[in-house]
Amino acid sequence: MMLNWRVLLPAALLLSACATAPKAPAVKPQASGNKDVAEYRRHLEEAYAAVVEHETTPVDAPEVDVEAAASIEIPEHRTIRSALDYFTTGLRDSIQTSLVRSARYKKLIDKALSERRLPKGLAYLPVIESAYLPTLTSRAGAHGIWQFMPETAREYGLRVDWWVDERADPAASTLAAAEYLEDLYRQFGDWPLALAAYNAGPGRISRALSRTGARNFWELIDMAAIPRETRAYVPTFFATLLIASDPDSFGFRLGDPQDADEAEVAIDGPVSLKYIAEVASVDDGRLQELNPALRRGIVPPGTVRVRVPSGAVEVIAERGTTLKNDDPNIAVCSFRLRRGDTIAELARAIGTKASTIAEMNGLASPSRLRTGDSIYLPVRARELGSLLSHWKDKKYFYAVQKGDTIYSIAKRHNLSVTELRDLNDLRKSARLQHGQRLRVAPPRTVTAGGG
Repeated sequence: MMLNWRVLLPAALLLSACATAPKAPAVKPQASGNKDVAEYRRHLEEAYAAVVEHETTPVDAPEVDVEAAASIEIPEHRTIRSALDYFTTGLRDSIQTSLVRSARYKKLIDKALSERRLPKGLAYLPVIESAYLPTLTSRAGAHGIWQFMPETAREYGLRVDWWVDERADPAASTLAAAEYLEDLYRQFGDWPLALAAYNAGPGRISRALSRTGARNFWELIDMAAIPRETRAYVPTFFATLLIASDPDSFGFRLGDPQDADEAEVAIDGPVSLKYIAEVASVDDGRLQELNPALRRGIVPPGTVRVRVPSGAVEVIAERGTTLKNDDPNIAVCSFRLRRGDTIAELARAIGTKASTIAEMNGLASPSRLRTGDSIYLPVRARELGSLLSHWKDKKYFYAVQKGDTIYSIAKRHNLSVTELRDLNDLRKSARLQHGQRLRVAPPRTVTAGGG
């Protein structure tokens, strides 16, 4: 059964508007005595007078999202009512905060949904995904306001690497989410099933339907044929949509959709957001907030469009191609490989992991590097020379001798076995080689974003 919101919503709006007008005293007619009758008439006349006095007074109607309610039919199901009850009691504060935060992204999301002719109600899916927190990461590794897993994000065109994670970019991830939701609806032809697939994956939902013969999501619930999280996920979305469509009736409020005071400017990287903020005299934290996809606080190599406060566009644009040459603190530099250099040895020399260097350079196979190739290293240029010069300094490195063990080397240099392994990114199964150089003293810690 579907609730007829086209009928119920106007009534709800009328009731909520009336509720904001001055209230007449609650009275009850008495059965005995002329005095009681006179008192009742007096109260009734006061109530009439109050209605007439305010009949032309404009009343501020609460913010509601009628379009969202009308865009997806809301089923009548016990699980939705249960979710609604929980949202209006135990999770009230969290849901309210999320609904207010949604205002910042509402216009952006509505635009993306409209372009693909998707239901406006989907704009409230992040309420139960992320509370509209761009940098939120789940225990499973899903990230951003739409909680994409890395593989799905890349499949839908989002960049996810050492430098950038566009799952945290509200604009880019919203476009990807709209395309993904469109694909899921095309596959299942039903929004409850499409939403279940968004949560659990389309393969799992397809297999559950085939295995059970169920015809819809609600039958899958009754059979407990899908994970518990997914059985709760779809009802909580519809509970959220009920609240958004008539928040005042449930004791909530929506924020007014906002126009962002920001613009994009092209910048050549690598350069730190901290330095850009200094040049433009804007708050460093504000710049980080506008660019949550820049994982290290660094504009990556190449030309990248960076969001900045509107008032800072001109000053940043003037130096967009030269900022990278002037940043004194960025802890990233380019390095041309010399004969005999390896990623593993460079990592030990600067005190990082070989996997970090491989990731920041997009190297699936570091062994393919050749002498003369240029790579990026996570260290300040002014410190790199000093760190590399320590490579043969016995204070920092030790050459493995015949008969040495991890334990004996660690003990000789006042380290624990764990510390020695961490300094050299050694697995427990790693075997030492004669002449192998191990770091035995930590380098000075630096951060990739400078500072």
